[in-house]
Amino acid sequence: MYTESMASLADYPMALRTPNPAITIRPVRAGDTPGLRAACWPERDFETVYRFVMRARQTAAQGRGLGVTALDDAGAVAGYGQFTLWPRCGEISDLIVTPDCRGRGIGTAIIQYLTRAAREMGAGCVEIGVQAHNASALALYRRLGFKDSYTREMDLGSGLEPIIYLRLKLPPPSR
Repeated sequence: MYTESMASLADYPMALRTPNPAITIRPVRAGDTPGLRAACWPERDFETVYRFVMRARQTAAQGRGLGVTALDDAGAVAGYGQFTLWPRCGEISDLIVTPDCRGRGIGTAIIQYLTRAAREMGAGCVEIGVQAHNASALALYRRLGFKDSYTREMDLGSGLEPIIYLRLKLPPPSR
């Protein structure tokens, strides 16, 4: 049966739609560390990735965010993303999809999963930053409904570069 709530859901930005159920996304686990290091951050040492994962798990345990791992069809790490709830706005960060899994909707599914979690945690908005030269990520975020908000110069390891922050206003959680 078609209801008004179903009609209003269709009006939501793509970021708030249900992620593709064929893509496995789950909260990050300590045991994901070797796979995340190998597939997403081979330039980092094991201890650095482990601390990163444990920080995401601690934030989730405190109810202030969530780190997630996406898995490919074989159960191997395909991507990662996290959400942190800040006083003014939530932030999606550290989004990465392994090169061999790009173009399959995994980045979209991670963002949808995290955006819906942010909404349920009571965030009024979510923002995501992207290097200005990363045209494919910028196009994805805009397609999902994020709007350009501000630009900030940051050093991500190669000197100062422009980072574009995009924002999405969230409707109140359904109760």
